[in-house]
Amino acid sequence: MQQYTCVIIDDEISNLKLLKHFIATFLPNLKIIGEATNVEEGINTINSEKPEILFLDIQLNEKNAFDILNNLDLGEFEIIFVTAFEDYALKAFKYNAIDYVLKPIIIDDLILAVRKCIRRIEEKKSFLIKDHSLIKKKATCSSKFISIASINKVDVIKMEDIVFCKSDGRYTSFYLINNEEIIACKNLGQFEEILDDTLFFRIHHSYIINLNHLILITKNTGYYCEMVNEINLPIAKRRQESLRTFLKSRRNIE
Repeated sequence: MQQYTCVIIDDEISNLKLLKHFIATFLPNLKIIGEATNVEEGINTINSEKPEILFLDIQLNEKNAFDILNNLDLGEFEIIFVTAFEDYALKAFKYNAIDYVLKPIIIDDLILAVRKCIRRIEEKKSFLIKDHSLIKKKATCSSKFISIASINKVDVIKMEDIVFCKSDGRYTSFYLINNEEIIACKNLGQFEEILDDTLFFRIHHSYIINLNHLILITKNTGYYCEMVNEINLPIAKRRQESLRTFLKSRRNIE
């Protein structure tokens, strides 16, 4: 039986133990590789263990689950919210969550949510195996154009005209040098595979920037990229060093 790794984050020990029991009893294809009870522990555990599935409560002491997700690359795992709070469902799905399981947990709901995660994980694996090399080849072709499909049309634009891309759940907004905005019907992770990786860099789970349109990096109240259109974009802590390294390597090549 193939196993999939998971991490559980819940600030109530009794709830955490109950979910561990349900997983051990009803979901033998899951392997729990970490747990946490607060935001800081959660971020550290996810970064160190790199789970495929994340079980996440909404309220975590004085903070909430979104304080964790805002500091992570959401493309690296699938999210199942397990919570007693119904009011955050819409916001949760903007973070590309697979499912929203309410407490007290109904076992069938939990099993269905995990099946959805596994299906998504396997689809991603299949996509990477079959299409990764082809997509990269297309991304670096001499034309340097990209097709952006929205609800009712397809725009073909030059990659060099993109200032940055912003994630909006299952959609992506493209901000162009002429101040035009195009909303695409694909998530940011899919475009990360297509965009020229010598020109674009993902500075945050919500943003990919065109380095040719980066003016400077500010450090006043955190690290931000100031873009040519005068918009400041946050750099995730875990990406700051890799961005510096990438910029240095580009300078050496040039």
